Amino acid sequence: MPIFVEGSEEEIKMTTKQEFKGVAELLWKPHTTQVRVRYGETDAMGYVYYGNYALYFEVGRNETMRKLGFPYGRIEEYGIMMPVVDMHLHYDSAAHYDDLLDITTGVLELHAASMIFGYIVSRAADRARLVYGTTTLAFVDSTTRKPVRVPELVRERIGIPQ
Repeated sequence: MPIFVEGSEEEIKMTTKQEFKGVAELLWKPHTTQVRVRYGETDAMGYVYYGNYALYFEVGRNETMRKLGFPYGRIEEYGIMMPVVDMHLHYDSAAHYDDLLDITTGVLELHAASMIFGYIVSRAADRARLVYGTTTLAFVDSTTRKPVRVPELVRERIGIPQ
């Protein structure tokens, strides 16, 4: 069951690090999208370069937000930006050139001015989990760059009871 709490950033990091171990049942409203590994995303050993998983997380997050009805562009229309303020990844195994990857993304936590997404990247062919992790995104005013409350639209679309 996802955790929806108000708390300090330290509490957010502790909860995220300790509780999400790449188990899909912990994701609220999960969505899976696919990406095929391109040659330019691999390193000299033929593995996906580790830094590219952050981009895969972004693809998963964008598609999940779109599916929930609040794509980034719509949030920005409200004068709100959502920078990533924290990211954690755990590598189980490597992806290779031309692998078709499933990126399963969902909400783990919703706070007053931030939310945490969880991710599981697996190889579609054998369902092997390759990477899992989290990102914390803050909601900030696009002009002042100060934190703002999570918009009601987001709370409604995620379906969290008041």
